[in-house]
Amino acid sequence: MGIFDKFKSKKRQETHKDEDVLGMVKEPKPVTNVPVELKEDTKSAHRILDSYHLSEKSNLLSSSGRYVFKVSINANKIEVRKAVEAVYGVHVVSVNMVVVAGKQRRTGRVSGRTQDWKKAVVTLKAGEKITGLAEGV
Repeated sequence: MGIFDKFKSKKRQETHKDEDVLGMVKEPKPVTNVPVELKEDTKSAHRILDSYHLSEKSNLLSSSGRYVFKVSINANKIEVRKAVEAVYGVHVVSVNMVVVAGKQRRTGRVSGRTQDWKKAVVTLKAGEKITGLAEGV
């Protein structure tokens, strides 16, 4: 075993060069001060709004000022209205809600169901848009 230890130690000395590696690391560039708008009064909006629902129909609706969100199954229209206004800083005219039933799925002999989820269609005041969502994808 002593013979093999001799070969291992030579390889370690040749491949282990901390000074060369530290010389190759570049210093990070300083970040320019870009103003970021943070909404401070969002409170529990992250518990209500799950995500933006991306589909062909939701893309068509977004061009007319209506946006579709996946929301918590326990959320109501008033909570969704307040959450969208707090997060995106827009004025909501109306909220329509739909409970989407889960579908039957089968993998081999095992059958099951996907979760039920709630969809909210939010209509904004005329002329307002939510930027940053997947528009026209």
